[in-house]
Amino acid sequence: MGKPQDGTGTVTGFVFVHDGSSGILQTASAGKRVRQPSLEPPYLVVSHSPADVLVSRWPGRLFRAEVVPPTTDEERAATARAARSMRPEAGHTCAFAVDMVEEISPSVLFGPHGGAVTRVLAAGLALDDDVAHSLASARPAAANDAYGRAWDQWIADQPMAAGYRGRDHRSTVAIVARGVPVSPIGHGFAALCGVVDESALLRGGKGAFTLNKHGEKVLTEPWRTAGRALLDAAMAFGAPHLVDGAASTVLTAAWHAAFGPAKPDDPGAAEPGRPL
Repeated sequence: MGKPQDGTGTVTGFVFVHDGSSGILQTASAGKRVRQPSLEPPYLVVSHSPADVLVSRWPGRLFRAEVVPPTTDEERAATARAARSMRPEAGHTCAFAVDMVEEISPSVLFGPHGGAVTRVLAAGLALDDDVAHSLASARPAAANDAYGRAWDQWIADQPMAAGYRGRDHRSTVAIVARGVPVSPIGHGFAALCGVVDESALLRGGKGAFTLNKHGEKVLTEPWRTAGRALLDAAMAFGAPHLVDGAASTVLTAAWHAAFGPAKPDDPGAAEPGRPL
């Protein structure tokens, strides 16, 4: 992927700053220049498109940004070193100074229905034991297959993701293929898993987790199925073109049972909170 430019040769893109960021990004704001204190890693990362932005934590702020070109021989040498460390297809540019041009809604990270995805993420952030039980008890048995079929349909339309066709995608949250977004809603599914894990730890304690047969830490019930129900909702509301009416009914059943009939992207929809 080439580096987006503004017509003057300046590299432009996006910077996501999660609310727990520390260091120089902690005080980032529109109109401000952010500069690394040294020419050594870690670098500032400017993603070339919203789909390239890695959302490792949620919530956060999103900025349109411009890379400040190097002005000294030392800066140019350090920039060249950083560029050599990246894959040619990397969807980002490493920088030592960045101008935060404007703050925009982070919902654009999740596609044209990103506003709905951010409300599902809000539900994950607020998830407690009562809501988890409500979601888990209302999730239909057919939801796994409906979720997997939506992934199948999306992957079928991605020529560069041929290696993922024919696999079981009932638990998929992201894929890794050159030239392909990680999911139909960007990093939304992965971010949702993260916030559910955080809520489970905060409100469910250590008992919300166990080790599977591979020694990996996984959620216990009802947190596990509640998390799956929120993934279902994110798929149905965030990528409605991938689900027909019957699949949408299945994938949103738990959401509506817990939060009522309104869709998360309906005008005036309330933030998800306690179950009805």
